[in-house]
Amino acid sequence: MNDTKNEPTNPNADLLSTPEKLDRVANLIAEGEFPFPTGLSPDQQFLLATEVRKRRHQRLVKFIARSIARDLWQNIERHN
Repeated sequence: MNDTKNEPTNPNADLLSTPEKLDRVANLIAEGEFPFPTGLSPDQQFLLATEVRKRRHQRLVKFIARSIARDLWQNIERHN
């Protein structure tokens, strides 16, 4: 008799098993340090993709804000 019934069929099934794991995986994917896992259910794919998108959006907004602040600061320093 084969005891593989209790083993997960997808090695990525545990990646999103807790909010902390979801947060960590989404951060790693958003940073480009971890590939988007395959074999997730459609609901898991949607959840993870949404979390990754949120993080990338936040990073982009911060980047733009810093760029604008740097430009403004450089303009102020040039005029003083």
